[in-house]
Amino acid sequence: MYSSKTPVGTAQVREGNRCQVLEAFLDGAPRSAGDVAEQVDLSRQTVMKSIQFFLRTGLLESVGKGDSTSLGGKRPELFGLTRKRYFLSITIWPGQLRLRLTTVGGSAVAERSLTDPLPPEPRAAMDRIGRLCAELVGRSGVDMDRVAAVSVSTAGILDYRTGTLRYSSQSPQWGTDVPIQTWLRPRFAPGTLIFAENAGKMAARPFLREPELERKRVMVIFACWGLSATMIEAGEILSGSNSLIGEIGHMIVEPSDPEVCGCGSRGCLERLVSIRRLRELARSWAPEHPGSVLVPDESLTVPRIFEASARGDGLAMALSGYLAEKFALALRNVSLSFDPDVVVFQGDYANADRHFRDTLRGCIGQLQYFPPEGPFELRFDDRDLAEMDAEGAHIALSRLYFSRPELYMEA
Repeated sequence: MYSSKTPVGTAQVREGNRCQVLEAFLDGAPRSAGDVAEQVDLSRQTVMKSIQFFLRTGLLESVGKGDSTSLGGKRPELFGLTRKRYFLSITIWPGQLRLRLTTVGGSAVAERSLTDPLPPEPRAAMDRIGRLCAELVGRSGVDMDRVAAVSVSTAGILDYRTGTLRYSSQSPQWGTDVPIQTWLRPRFAPGTLIFAENAGKMAARPFLREPELERKRVMVIFACWGLSATMIEAGEILSGSNSLIGEIGHMIVEPSDPEVCGCGSRGCLERLVSIRRLRELARSWAPEHPGSVLVPDESLTVPRIFEASARGDGLAMALSGYLAEKFALALRNVSLSFDPDVVVFQGDYANADRHFRDTLRGCIGQLQYFPPEGPFELRFDDRDLAEMDAEGAHIALSRLYFSRPELYMEA
């Protein structure tokens, strides 16, 4: 959120008050002036002046009457974020494209999901996405100039300054330095915010709203069709000048491994725990476990390995233990550089079986410099990744859009 850091005059104080008042509405819930005054510790008169300002600029609107108090009297007028400005989120994941239009307050307006492959050439892919966005917005009866901000969630390493996809191992045919923001911008009205984000970081953003994690260092591991992590410290996502913080998929944990990763290195964690590698290991180890229910073909997935391991399947337990050992090596290295308080697994590992969890804790616990209870708290979050991504997109756009100083200034 925007804030006037050093109030030196009446205008700055007024803008600071407006910022506090509008922030009270960002969760999308309607409130009366009295409700807001209690929440932000400003006088009701000051709050009402700020509300009237936002009614004039169109960021707030009257949404009806609240309940009367136990003493009776007039029912208070309620206000809420406008339902006439919108956020659009674009999710470009392997094999899936999702578009979601919401009000700036988070109410769903329209959504579309497609599994048809995008054109292999990146410019053509962005053009198709742009056309689909225009169709979704138009069919919803919304003018494109009412779309205040747009997010793009995709695999790969992004340059946040320019909205450029530097490289994605999930779509190597796109090459390097794909100017996502530049190619999408002509599809939207001038001044529309466009924010491109790594999928793992987008799906981790809902953790920013969890009060118990506010003052902690948190690592959220995104494991699905790709592997990455998000580092959160004091309620902020860490990125770095090259946007490489959290790219644990390319952490080298076994340099002697013969497979070359898409990044050009050998022994990357992403390659060692890939479903392709797991199927190869399953075929190789199957003779040692003749009674296994696992079939090392396209039907073999990480969740299926955990399900079978939980039932005592020998081959599945061997694979589960293998995965735990590889992640233990990576987390050992992460602990030496980031030292997280909490490590959260999302996606394929959210329902990891007890064997994986015990093996992981056992491997990490062998290191002498960690305390007996372990270096960090382990969590396994099984919320749907698509919904986490959508919530993360709204959090990101809300922060960006409502942090613009001009929203709080007189015209």
